[in-house]
Amino acid sequence: MHNSGPFHNGDSASDSVTAEEVTCQQFVELVTDYFEGALPGRTLSRVEEHLVMCDWCVTYAEQLQSTIVALRELRQPASPDPPAAALAILRSKKEDGR
Repeated sequence: MHNSGPFHNGDSASDSVTAEEVTCQQFVELVTDYFEGALPGRTLSRVEEHLVMCDWCVTYAEQLQSTIVALRELRQPASPDPPAAALAILRSKKEDGR
């Protein structure tokens, strides 16, 4: 299943999947659309069939999903409230008239 030969002809990968089986290279090009649920039905079926047969692509997809989750966690804003110690210092300075 690991076909490393060229397949890309300038069209989007989902438009180019005409063979009976998706290659690993095609899967890599289709994985974003796969995660976003944007693949046409026939292409989706072929991608899912490929994943049943190819442990390498399953591992690749799992690693990519883990990366996506980790990046989403990085985007989470820090606590909007400043630490209590910082608030106490600011309040005491305000009370002192500084």
